[in-house]
Amino acid sequence: MKIVFFGSDAFSIKALEACLHTSGMELSLVVTTPAKKKGRGLKLEPSEVYDYCRTKGLPVTEYPTLRDPKVAQELITLRPDLFVVASYGKLIPTNLLDIPKYRLNVHPSLLPKYRGSAPIHWPILNGDKETGVSILDIAEKLDSGDIYYQEQIALDLRANAATLTSELARFSYGVLKKVLVQVLNGQLRGTPQIESEATLAPQLSKKDGELSFLTMTAEAIDRKVRGLQPWPGAYCFLKGERLAILETQLPELDTKEKPGTIVSLCREKGLVVATVKGCLGILRVKPEGKKEMSATDFANGRRLQPGFIL
Repeated sequence: MKIVFFGSDAFSIKALEACLHTSGMELSLVVTTPAKKKGRGLKLEPSEVYDYCRTKGLPVTEYPTLRDPKVAQELITLRPDLFVVASYGKLIPTNLLDIPKYRLNVHPSLLPKYRGSAPIHWPILNGDKETGVSILDIAEKLDSGDIYYQEQIALDLRANAATLTSELARFSYGVLKKVLVQVLNGQLRGTPQIESEATLAPQLSKKDGELSFLTMTAEAIDRKVRGLQPWPGAYCFLKGERLAILETQLPELDTKEKPGTIVSLCREKGLVVATVKGCLGILRVKPEGKKEMSATDFANGRRLQPGFIL
């Protein structure tokens, strides 16, 4: 069976490898997003999938838009049996979805929970105990197609969005291979999603990363730091300066200090701050325009002492 694969970032690569390593499947083309300007120099950099394909000698193309009539013509010429989509980043128009017999979307959540563009971040932000990978059909409404297969995994209590992305990418390899075998054997069957149980995982912005020791609990701040790592990132302001909070922990300490007060300062527990409920241990930070450092080094450099209110 011939596959056209759609993907862009590092998460996509394991799903692409599943297509390559399934007997009976032939990769006809990889479609990825065009190079983007990145870094301070705004240098054009290709997608991670594009780099992977070039390294492996795989057929790959970058379409600026999928709505160009030439795109449909080129894909029809390939006569694909199957589209596989994993973290592509763009909606695929309906006229293209009519080309193959099968359409598989690799989605890193237990649908119908967390439809949308940030399904890895929100389970951490909400304090969920499990997550997983779903393989579903592609429907006109976002992430609402029939579910072909899904598997769940326990969510590590200290996971951040970066480590969870890597874990779910590895997990998706085996999940997708099982579904590809079902396609080959003519056993693919879908189950409609229960709309009443659907929840959204909306796109995140830098504004979502703002923290407040005066209104948030230690647990909520810790989840936000982990859930938004590495992007868009969590931050607070200290004397008007933006301070990125990179790593935190929840020390078993209680205090009667006002929220925002520095309770203690040590290497092991970091910069411990009182919140609305509980204490937060800040371990690593990045001052604006400077390199990341330990929170204790930052506090010592600014001569912050217990009793100081952030």
